[in-house]
Amino acid sequence: MKVTIIAALSAIIMASVVGLSAHDEYRIIGTVTKISAATLTVKQSKDGKVFTMKTDANTIVTRDKKKVARTEMKTGAYVVVDALGDSLEDLVVLEVRIVPAPTAK
Repeated sequence: MKVTIIAALSAIIMASVVGLSAHDEYRIIGTVTKISAATLTVKQSKDGKVFTMKTDANTIVTRDKKKVARTEMKTGAYVVVDALGDSLEDLVVLEVRIVPAPTAK
């Protein structure tokens, strides 16, 4: 009986770990082009691609390594976005770091 319970618990734990690792991590660096209650749109610096990502109550916004209100994100702000998803078309934002824009050389 104990062996069956331990085996069942092990299977549940393994299934939950596999489920969590099914999403890939993505980092988008660029300029905010649009913000809504449930989405964030960023134009990537390196190639100009535009990504619209989902945000939720768990999305963290920081500036200078300190948590700030979501209202600190403004259109035109330069950001580093860490997100999870199955593809670039299906991202959920974990953290948005508001950073200084790079200077032109």
